[in-house]
Amino acid sequence: MIEKFGADTMRFTMAALAIQGRDIKLGDKHLEQYRNFTNKLFNAARYLKMKQETFGNLADTEITTPLGRYVQSRFYACVEETRKNLDGYRFNDAATTLYRFLWNEFCDWGIELSKCEPNSVAELGAVYKEALLLLHPMMPFITERLWHELSGSAIESTESIMVRPYPVEGQRDMAVEAQFERVIEAIQSIRRAKVPLDLANKRIPKAFVKLDDASITLPLNYIEKLAKADSVEQVTEKVENAAADLSENLQSFIPTADLDLTPIIDRLTKQKEKAEKERDKLAGMLSNERFVANAPEAVVAQNREQLAEAEKQLCYD
Repeated sequence: MIEKFGADTMRFTMAALAIQGRDIKLGDKHLEQYRNFTNKLFNAARYLKMKQETFGNLADTEITTPLGRYVQSRFYACVEETRKNLDGYRFNDAATTLYRFLWNEFCDWGIELSKCEPNSVAELGAVYKEALLLLHPMMPFITERLWHELSGSAIESTESIMVRPYPVEGQRDMAVEAQFERVIEAIQSIRRAKVPLDLANKRIPKAFVKLDDASITLPLNYIEKLAKADSVEQVTEKVENAAADLSENLQSFIPTADLDLTPIIDRLTKQKEKAEKERDKLAGMLSNERFVANAPEAVVAQNREQLAEAEKQLCYD
């Protein structure tokens, strides 16, 4: 398995599956999942090096951009949770924490958001190097290699990262965390609002975002870039004549006045007509006393469920 998947993948998979009191059933499915994680780490380093040749250490880097402060704050949360889990010998929880931060928070969102703020790349690179130190005990080979590549050093002439101080938690910035959590939520919300309008991957001229907590001010440039909107405005009231999406902490709106909704209306009309035909067919069958008396109970029950679903789709009470 090491020859096929690599030593780091094997080590991390074993750590992630090492739940206390559980027998590990190791197979290719688990190893493939964490091999993909290894590829994700390589791709993140490759992206950073495309933007900048080398990166400093986090302790020597001044974090000034809003995105840099957000990613650093989330990293400190990861450090706190990882160290707590390691101290408690919950190696699977430590692995899951590292996986979640590096894949979801850093690679999926940190790197994507950095495309809106090039000045943050140096700061993200410093955070990433420190995250490699945090991951090192579970994936020693890839973390050593990537850390030196990003530092512009070589292990042959520089001390190994295994003797460097293990990361410690720092002061989190809860305000900037709340701000960027809403940014990410707004991007996802606008993307969902675009789907029924057949605009999923297209640019739109305007979008509005209404937060439940109006005291938070959003940096709208991130939302405009990643939600593909020419302009995004934060509002305090519901926007009329707009397609809307409701999420946990906000609402997003896409004005429909300047959109050609004819194809969408035609599609929805056809869907409605199909649902009405299905409803009428099921209602006719269930109103037939002979069918109800002779058909198996399971078939009758299934038809009644399908009728209820059809009526629900048509918004009937």
